[in-house]
Amino acid sequence: MAGLAARDGGPSAGAGLRRNLRRVDVLALTINVIVGAGVFAMPSAVAAAAGRYSLLVLLAAFVIVALLALCLVEVASRYDITGGPPVYAADAFGPLAGFVVGWLLALSRMAAFAAIATIMLDYAAALLPALETRWIRTAALTLFVVILAAVNLRGVSQGARFGNVLTLAKLLPLVPVAAAGLWLAGWESLPEAVPAGTTALGQALLLALFACFGFEQAAVVAGEMRDPRRDLPVSILGGVAIAGTLYALLLLACFATVPDLANSTRPIADAAEALSGSLGGTIIVAAAVFSCAGGLAGAMLVAPRILYALGRSGDLPRVLAAVHPTHGTPQAAIIVMAFGSWLLAVTGTFVYITTVFVIARILTYGSTCAALLVLRKRDGTAPVPIPGGPVIAVLALACCVGVIASTSLVAVRDVAIAVAAGLLLRALVHRQASTVGA
Repeated sequence: MAGLAARDGGPSAGAGLRRNLRRVDVLALTINVIVGAGVFAMPSAVAAAAGRYSLLVLLAAFVIVALLALCLVEVASRYDITGGPPVYAADAFGPLAGFVVGWLLALSRMAAFAAIATIMLDYAAALLPALETRWIRTAALTLFVVILAAVNLRGVSQGARFGNVLTLAKLLPLVPVAAAGLWLAGWESLPEAVPAGTTALGQALLLALFACFGFEQAAVVAGEMRDPRRDLPVSILGGVAIAGTLYALLLLACFATVPDLANSTRPIADAAEALSGSLGGTIIVAAAVFSCAGGLAGAMLVAPRILYALGRSGDLPRVLAAVHPTHGTPQAAIIVMAFGSWLLAVTGTFVYITTVFVIARILTYGSTCAALLVLRKRDGTAPVPIPGGPVIAVLALACCVGVIASTSLVAVRDVAIAVAAGLLLRALVHRQASTVGA
């Protein structure tokens, strides 16, 4: 993984990848990935677990996310290459740590893709009942994945623009509902129920965090941004701020318009239906489909770059580092990510990996917070220093520990199994490389 630790356009800066992403593309990508399928389930899930304290739980989730994002902004400003958190871990703690972070990030993205694809098809079936039929559902999923892969194979600009369109399509119907939340909600609309205890609050926090994750995706494609040091802070922090405001307003709207929010299976659609009739509910169902599709477009743009970086470093088969000679895209990594995500979605085996999604992602974020402390001490002030950076990093690490402590021992075990499998694959690749070299 040592090759991943290069920075500032050095030899490992992702040679062959083209710098075509504008600031608006990366901001849209950040919003696209954060505001995915989770927003359409978050209000009822959090209300069921946290009741009257739901807004406080959501605020706590975004405070944690803001701390993690600030750490990411400072650390990312030291680098000018594709890869993101795995690169930072490799530089700060060594190749093995970099691989573990990259492996967990790749697996979590693949699992998330499969889960969101399933949710997208569930919502789409409300508009097109034929999707309830298994073979039609599989055919539709296959066609969608093939289209996403084909678009991204043709170039990062095409993939980003396609994602921009889907981002706009899913945000437009949500904004009126959010505005209604600002207009209608008051303290009297908050539910009377209170959480059963700290365990329920912990569960609510995990649900909120699941809906808030994804802000790191901008850093993963830094090697294809026109000016990453200028655009990354705006894209990451701007995306988190916009998503946080939207989530809070949507939660308020649901409190004000959905009588039994905790038991609603489609809370935002129910809120829209209460505000504007059945047409409003149908529009939100369509928005949910676009939201999932937009999130999947963002994932297909970003996730293959993680495999590309691991292949380029020699930790996974080097074929994953192959770049299309005409379009300058990581073709093999895109194909592998598309096939793996499709396979998980159609077979249902993604359930195992999604059980460790939150803890895997928290470990990834925590590694970047720890890297901030190491890099400040070793290399001095970053190009984009965050005021009070070390203090923020320590607070963020404490939050990571708290989140992990709120998960079950089963989740910790599952993460250990996933890491062991990745290390075994890495050992086999290194052994083969040494045999060929001999």
